Amino acid sequence: MPVLADVGGRPGVDCGGFCRYCYFRGVDWRRKRAFGCRHCPPGTVGCEYCRDRVWEDHGPFRPPQAVLQAVHMTVAMQGPPEDGLVEVSGGGDVSNYPWLPELLGLLRDALGLRRFKLGYTSGKGFEDPEEAEELCRLGVESVSFTLFAADPGLRREWMRDPSPEASLRALEVFADECREVMVAAVLIPGVNDGEVLWETCEWLEELGIDALLLMRLGTRREHGIILGNDPVLDVEPHGIEEFRRIVSEVHEEFSFRVTGTPVWDPETGAPFALRSLGEELGELLPEVEVRCSLITGRVAAPMLEEVFRYVRGGERVSVVAVEKDVACLITEEDLRGLDVSGLERTVVLPGRALVHDSTAEELLKRDGFERIVLRGPDRLTLDGEASCEVTREEVIEFELNAFEELIRRVNLMGE
Repeated sequence: MPVLADVGGRPGVDCGGFCRYCYFRGVDWRRKRAFGCRHCPPGTVGCEYCRDRVWEDHGPFRPPQAVLQAVHMTVAMQGPPEDGLVEVSGGGDVSNYPWLPELLGLLRDALGLRRFKLGYTSGKGFEDPEEAEELCRLGVESVSFTLFAADPGLRREWMRDPSPEASLRALEVFADECREVMVAAVLIPGVNDGEVLWETCEWLEELGIDALLLMRLGTRREHGIILGNDPVLDVEPHGIEEFRRIVSEVHEEFSFRVTGTPVWDPETGAPFALRSLGEELGELLPEVEVRCSLITGRVAAPMLEEVFRYVRGGERVSVVAVEKDVACLITEEDLRGLDVSGLERTVVLPGRALVHDSTAEELLKRDGFERIVLRGPDRLTLDGEASCEVTREEVIEFELNAFEELIRRVNLMGE
């Protein structure tokens, strides 16, 4: 099991300030509410997941002794991480965590943990690249770094980075000293795509990074801005197919691993790599025996239809897309806007949809037709954020297991 050293932190507060495109920018935290989800107790809307984790509410940065104690309890209960690697992360930017060197020293001296991964960081907290060198000496060997662009002026303007040159030099240090460096960039049309993206990738290739995750911009509710703060920017994101084309072109041109979220991973075929197996799926997955409606998001819908085209009994599955790109960000509002009159007697919700079970049942039966509402697995596939660290064979295995679980659940509990 992985070991996480959660240092706490809040978006916009413990990260050097909001980036202009941050999907937490403009959130009114006084109106924070629980969405409801599959983890909520019966009859109660709200739990640790949909009340806190969805909002990235980790509280203020935690003192190093408190983090040390939490890690000690984790190690005592589940043992040290198999690969010895401890991830240091939180709700803020770890480069802004004021006690980071002290914490790594405590974990090393008190618990004998000597290998560390830095979770989300943009480097905005670094004022001198020597800070990155010190972290590497203390055992940091893996880093997840949000870059935006190699142009310091663009970082200053769009990330509100007070010392962009120092941040970029810090990334150079990590690329030189660490075993693994993963870089991420949110793509904004006309800002850091096109020639700017190409120049950024050329620089990253010179550094020798391991992987680049390209992230599609989200600005409105239908893109997944669910915290009541849309629009984040008055900018239209790249279309899904256009975004996929950009990911493919960068992948073909550069030597490091390139993936995109919500689509796509050219190396593994994710999301929904099962589509590439075609007729073979008929032998690998159980037959669908019950007619059902599978509710999902706009991005996944056509790919799910393609998968079920090859599954025995797949014609019994009606894929229904709500006006939301990503299925796990479906909320009560999306179900209220759905025409339920054409739904089958058995309806399957995404496992991570942010709707309480009882609320979902009420909304999906509001035409007076009695329905069985089921939850699918938490994930049916992996997006680029997860697939970038696995092989195509591992993605296929994950998806086969998830679809088998989904089909067996429908066959057993559906009508």
